[in-house]
Parts: sequence; C-alpha cells; structure tokens
Amino acid sequence: MISRESSLDDIKTGIRNCLNELYDRDAPLFQRNNKKGICERCIVFRFAHYLQNLLHNSFFVDCDFNSSFVGHFDEHGHFVARERDGKEIRNPDGTLTKRFVDIIVHKRNYMLPTNDFICFELKKWDNDSLRELEKDINNLKQLTSTYGYLYGFHLIFGQTKKTSKWTIFQGGREIESNVNIF
Repeated sequence: MISRESSLDDIKTGIRNCLNELYDRDAPLFQRNNKKGICERCIVFRFAHYLQNLLHNSFFVDCDFNSSFVGHFDEHGHFVARERDGKEIRNPDGTLTKRFVDIIVHKRNYMLPTNDFICFELKKWDNDSLRELEKDINNLKQLTSTYGYLYGFHLIFGQTKKTSKWTIFQGGREIESNVNIF
C-alpha cells in the first residue's frame, strides 16, 4: 500500500509494479494497429486501474479530473473551501488555463492541502510533440508547487516495458530526469 507517508523509493517501486502489471497483462494493447498501439487514453486508464489497487483506501485515482478546491481561513480561523472547475495553470506566456491532468491521486474532500498526493502526465512512445512535452512539464512543476502534490511523474510509455521512462517532479522542480524505469 502506498500512502502520503511512503518514501519516494516505495512510491517508485509501486509505480514500477503497476507498469509491470500493465505490460504483462495488457501487452496486446502495445502491439495493435500495426505496432502503433492503441489510443493513449486507453493505456492511461489501464495504468490508473492498477495504480488504484496499490493505494491506501483513502485515496482515489482519477483520470482527466476537472474539479479542485480553493480554500482560505475566515475571520474566526475556520477553514473555508469552495469547489472550482479545473486547476488553473499559468502558461509560460503568463496566461492562465484550466487544465485536465492525465491522472491525479487524491482524496475527494475539502481537507486542503493534504488531499492532493501524486499527479501524472503520460505519453505514448510515438507522441513526441515538443509543445505537448513543454505543457506537461509546466503542469507538473506547478502542480507540485502551487497545488501541493507531493510528486509529479511524467511517464513515457515505451512500446516495450524496457523503453519506458519517467521524469519526477517535487516542489516545482525536476528531481529525476528522463530515467529508464526498468
């Protein structure tokens, strides 16, 4: 079981286990369509399914979750939270965009800031758009700084397990860059 108190090494081991399960149980998904694989969203869902099974039962794994909370303390010192649609991410040009994050691991409650745990941006091996990569990295930097996610993972699903890579973010910066997972 992974929880917010787990070490980064334990979290990485858990994610590797999920990827092992994905590549072992769902191998045909990577070979279909003349070895181009199936739609990225399908692979993301399968990974999220295995991730949910790994987590402490107070956390949920959601794909493309378009809601968040913002909170403040009122004049009596009570925490007041309100729901909003999406997480506003500042783009490199300074504009704000409400983003859908590929996968978030969180608690579905108003208990800020500990409800957000891990976030993921994911790509298939054949999606190498520099613009998309920059957007994902910007999202993960902001999600791990502004929104309080403990870790952000940029996963690139390889066509084979051995070619899968990740970059890990914490506190708005890269802490492990473009590393082969296996």
